[in-house]
Amino acid sequence: MDLRLSEEQQMIRSTVKDLAAREIAPIAEEIDQTSRFPKEVIKKIADAGLFGMLIPPPFGGTGGERLNYSLALEEIAAASASVAWCFAASVDVAFAILAFGTDEQRKKYLPTLAKGEKLGALANTEPGGGANWMMTLQTRAVASDNEYVVNGSKCFTTNAGEADIYVVTVRTDPAKGPMGISTLIIEKNTPGFSFGKLEDKLGLRADPTGELIFEDCRVPKENILGQEGDGMRIAQAAGAMDCAAQPAIAAGIARAALEASVAYTKQRTVVGPNTLANFDAVQCTIADMAATVEALRLLSYRGAFPEGQPDPLIFMGAILSRQLAMDVTAKAVELHGGYGCTKGFAVERYFRDAQTFSLVPPTADFMRAAAGKMLLGIPMGPPPGAGGPPR
Repeated sequence: MDLRLSEEQQMIRSTVKDLAAREIAPIAEEIDQTSRFPKEVIKKIADAGLFGMLIPPPFGGTGGERLNYSLALEEIAAASASVAWCFAASVDVAFAILAFGTDEQRKKYLPTLAKGEKLGALANTEPGGGANWMMTLQTRAVASDNEYVVNGSKCFTTNAGEADIYVVTVRTDPAKGPMGISTLIIEKNTPGFSFGKLEDKLGLRADPTGELIFEDCRVPKENILGQEGDGMRIAQAAGAMDCAAQPAIAAGIARAALEASVAYTKQRTVVGPNTLANFDAVQCTIADMAATVEALRLLSYRGAFPEGQPDPLIFMGAILSRQLAMDVTAKAVELHGGYGCTKGFAVERYFRDAQTFSLVPPTADFMRAAAGKMLLGIPMGPPPGAGGPPR
């Protein structure tokens, strides 16, 4: 794999970096403190054509390479991890519809998703769920004539209330366990579909994370993604897409923390003309942080080049990237001393974002199990005897 960026890739990175510096960075602190969803920034990202980077031209996108997407994610995350995560969540929805949707579904939903005119959201998590969500999923979809009647709720959904297109896991056949899980495309403003509270989170505060509530919500049968029983397979594929994006976001968070620390230690005087940057311990810490940022970037680039079959490194990279982002941001706070814990310095936001980012879906147990299955040659799917053979 050639890690040198092409002229096109360098141009994409430079263009997105300029956009992030001009449109996102100046408001990053404000949207974090107020938990405001920055619609104006999302529009700027849409105007730049970034939402359609992975969508083929026939469906309104530009059909670019995954590495281009990773480059864009890192630059956006360096300015605001919240914006990057909202952006990635919508791209995940477009990916799911592209991979599993019918031609009619692709023609209906992908052009507006690719142009950023509408946002997407994935909804798997429920209040009683976790790593074993496929066994505990409670949201039901009962077939009735030409529609499904959906009842239940989801929680911790990114882009909740702001998204227009929701890809929702539901249980269509309780007798089949994990094999009775399906996926529906549910549009905002569908009767019976409403929103509950938004979470007041530690980090990623500009990402509206909240509840979805379904009360006799009637969804046309034509809105099923894939076939009945494909829900777990679709969730795994969307989870892999999520995981491939996470090292890029972690790299952006960590890089921002590193750059802030370099600037602070070079200007923070300690004794006479000496700054913090003159001390060996600080120099060693900065070197460690820089090495970690490069490792995260390499994980990001590697995840953008899947080689045929699903790659366990995508899942392992996501787990590792969360840990590394927390490590770098913690070092940044330490280098800033007491100021690192104050709102006047951005490193406290980077630290909170990294801590919150470590808990985003998929769960660490899911990713470890997925990577382990691949390494052991075990088919992806439910555990043996959990309702049918792996799909």
